[in-house]
Amino acid sequence: MLRFLKFVRYSFWTALIASIISAFVVTATLHSNETPGWNEIAIDDNITSNISSTEFKAVNKSRTSAVKVQSMSINFFAGTSTMTGTYFVAEDRPYVLTVFHGIQGPCLLIMVSHNNQDYLCKEYVVMDEYNDYVIMELEEKIENRVPIKIPEDLPRGNQWKKSYSLLNKIIYTGYPNAIGPLTLRGDVIGYGDDEFIYVFSHAYGGASGSGVFSKEGKYIGYVVAIDVGSTELGVDVLENIVIVAPTLNVDWTAVLD
Repeated sequence: MLRFLKFVRYSFWTALIASIISAFVVTATLHSNETPGWNEIAIDDNITSNISSTEFKAVNKSRTSAVKVQSMSINFFAGTSTMTGTYFVAEDRPYVLTVFHGIQGPCLLIMVSHNNQDYLCKEYVVMDEYNDYVIMELEEKIENRVPIKIPEDLPRGNQWKKSYSLLNKIIYTGYPNAIGPLTLRGDVIGYGDDEFIYVFSHAYGGASGSGVFSKEGKYIGYVVAIDVGSTELGVDVLENIVIVAPTLNVDWTAVLD
């Protein structure tokens, strides 16, 4: 009888443990098969795992620092231009770098936006028509954006040369046609006499000003244009040849004490 009771007790505990394990497995399986919500999909760090951890960080840095910039003219009939900017901090103050050619009016008619939230320009710090960039200070820091840091996120020394080396991989995030942010890859393919970099990638209207990053996550340039060349149909836009201005030529002393 005692042996029988031990057998019953052993069977009971075995069945109980088996039931708990089974319930755990079923719950885990059901949870893993749940369809994610769109808010889980459309996030900045939903990045493929098929890249190195270093490149993953570079892509994430590119996405989280990209903002949309809109510039309005004092002349109502001139309309509004849309471009992309890179959000950065220097000396704990918030700035955006974008292209000069997209600026149509004064700072008070600039709107920097992300995720349907708008931020105002405080002042133009640098306006460089030759190198085609503007640095503007913002009235406040941007929520839910991670600014790059200057000078920490710039290449140093010989890293500049390596960043612009032929066939080096680059990453940029922008707002082409005012949609996005959209993230693209590219390769350095050549150099212009005017100290611009040629990149094999894609760009469209609105991508101007997009921050270009090396795969190591260094801020090495900004998109200024797409190339124009001759085709069998005449002169046409070559949307896969992107012209990038190097941040090597940016006057960073203007934002550094």
